[in-house]
Amino acid sequence: MNVKHFLCYTLGPMKSPSISVVVPVYNEQKSLEELHARLRAILAQVASRSECIFVDDGSRDRSYRVLQQIRQTDPTVRIIRFRRNFGKSAALSAGFTAARCDLVITLDGDLQDLPEEIPKLLAMLDQGYDLVSGWRSQRQDPWMKRLASRLYNFTTAKLTGVRLHDFNCGFKGYRREVLDELRVYGERHRYIPVLASYRGFRIGEVKVEHAPRRYGQSKFGWDRFLGGFFTLLTVILLTRYTNRPLHFFGIVGLITALAGLAIDGYLAIERLLFKKWLGDRPLLLLGTLLLIIGIQFIFFGLLAEMIAATYRRERDYSIAESTPSAELEPEQEAAVSPDSVADGERPKTLRFSRGSED
Repeated sequence: MNVKHFLCYTLGPMKSPSISVVVPVYNEQKSLEELHARLRAILAQVASRSECIFVDDGSRDRSYRVLQQIRQTDPTVRIIRFRRNFGKSAALSAGFTAARCDLVITLDGDLQDLPEEIPKLLAMLDQGYDLVSGWRSQRQDPWMKRLASRLYNFTTAKLTGVRLHDFNCGFKGYRREVLDELRVYGERHRYIPVLASYRGFRIGEVKVEHAPRRYGQSKFGWDRFLGGFFTLLTVILLTRYTNRPLHFFGIVGLITALAGLAIDGYLAIERLLFKKWLGDRPLLLLGTLLLIIGIQFIFFGLLAEMIAATYRRERDYSIAESTPSAELEPEQEAAVSPDSVADGERPKTLRFSRGSED
């Protein structure tokens, strides 16, 4: 069954979308020509208009020269070259900014993500999902990497409430409006589904095939694992407590202060009722320290509330649609502000500038 038959079988007749494919590249010279050929072959079948955006993230091999050669034969290829290695989040952010089509597909440049699986993402997007993440259910990687990934995915799903099996899969499909509301930096590319879910977008997941690595070397390392954990804590704070930081710091501070108060209370009872000497009791120092730290956490929360109130955005929400106002009387029209929706204007999707998610 070819791609068109697959889409017709899954969805019925559908209008071909315009698709931007964003590929972060770091030392992938051996795979680029094959990747481009396979992308062009599949995009010719599923897209009315398409472009391939390769972001060279400071490669030290011949990746950029290979991309230039590909560009000479295919004008739909666009190349963004960084001066040095800034990381995958920066590469994706640059690609998202440059993308001009309605749908955006991301995949890695090592050919472990199969371009032939793109129709599966499109089928899910056509069902009404705003973001579709690939799930490498049969992952072709070393056992240590698979084990670390399972632990990471389980922890992230539990802490964020977003039920995905493979957060770190680079093979994803997005609607344009999702990317218009998100800002990706640091290591936050791993948590785009979490950030999108917080903004109210509909998140989906589909199983995709995963190929063994044939080119290049894995960038996996325990430093990335630890960095991802700290980024997860940052994302949780930014999504759940941006506008109510006292709820986080206050709870931590209250629990800590109560623990210290309980310890000091117990020691006070021992001193008053049983006349025990407390000067050499380490427990006294611990209780006093916990009490002080708890109070400090509460004051941190209050200061964070003041800062949040000062820098709070006017629109801390995401609008999917807005209908025009009803027809007004002539005397009412004069009172309408210039920003009001014009009479008879069709409903439209409102979009915000980047960086409005945290």
